[in-house]
Formats: sequence, structure tokens, C-alpha cells
Amino acid sequence: MFLNNLLIFSALGAIVWMFVSSDWRMRLAGLASLYLVELIVILQIWPIALASVKLISGWMGIALLGTVKLNADDLPAAERIPSETIFKLLMAFLVWMVIATVAPSINEWIPISYTNLYIGLAIMGGGILFIGLSNDPFEIVLGLLMFLVGFDVIYSSLEGSALVTGIFALIIILICLISVYFLPSNSLGEVE
Repeated sequence: MFLNNLLIFSALGAIVWMFVSSDWRMRLAGLASLYLVELIVILQIWPIALASVKLISGWMGIALLGTVKLNADDLPAAERIPSETIFKLLMAFLVWMVIATVAPSINEWIPISYTNLYIGLAIMGGGILFIGLSNDPFEIVLGLLMFLVGFDVIYSSLEGSALVTGIFALIIILICLISVYFLPSNSLGEVE
């Protein structure tokens, strides 16, 4: 019970950290902590060898994204006005309240642990908000990865296939590779 509440609050804290911080390093650290929460949630169901694939593939994708941002021409981050941050946090809390009210009825359809369902839906909702409230390609990729972490928490609670785990890890790494290719970078391949 204590571990489940700790996992819920750490997932929500990592999502809030990603919404509040304006530095890309802190956002990648928040996403890395979401992958760690996913590992701990899935370890309650799966063996460690299969669950660690999800953590390793997620952190490999984060390393790819961090490498391209590190090599990019580091422009100073645009200062956010406080009302933007407050709006994002209020939207996140609204989504989490809706999820908290809808999760018991969804739990009747999907027979998994309530903790896994709530964590997965909260992370998916945070990812959708992250995608919807941004126009920066890097933030959209982070929102997509957040959404996939939430989906993976729910789906891994239902299906324990090694093949599906490998394919999902491949999808995560390919999304990060494709986004690395398409993210704007002034220092890659530019000749003066």
C-alpha cells in the first residue's frame, strides 16, 4: 500500500517537474524518472530481466535526445511567464481529477491493479497535455514518449509477452532516432 502510494506520487511529481521546468535537461531527467517508476510498477508483475528492457530502451532513447540537444546550438530557453506554468499545472490537476473519478469504472473493463491503471492513465494524460500545449518539436517528442510510458504501464499489466516487449522497445528507440533526425540542430552537418 505504501509502495503503491509512493509510486503514484512519484509519477505525478515527475510529470509536474516536466511541466514546471524550462530546461531541457530537467525535462529529460523527469522522463527518466518516469521510466524508473514504470520499471518499479512492472517489476511487481514481471521478472526483472523482462522489465529492465523497458528501462534500458527508454534511457537509450533519452540518451539519444540528450545527445542531439547537447550538440545543438544552445539557444537560451525562452522565459516563461508565470501564468503559463500555472495554466499547465491547473490543466494537469484537472486531468488527474477526471482520471481519478473515471478510473474505477475503467478498472471494471480492464482487470488490472488500480495503482497500475491510475499511474498509466495519469502519465498518458500528462503526455497528451504535453503534446497539446506545446509547439516545440522537442517537447512534442517528450509528450509522445510520456504517452507511450503510460500506455506501456497499462498494457504490460495485461500482456507479458517477450516479443511485444522487444517490439515496443524497438518502437521507442526508433521514435527517438527519427526525432533526432528531424529535430533542428545547427551543428550537425553544417559547413561554413
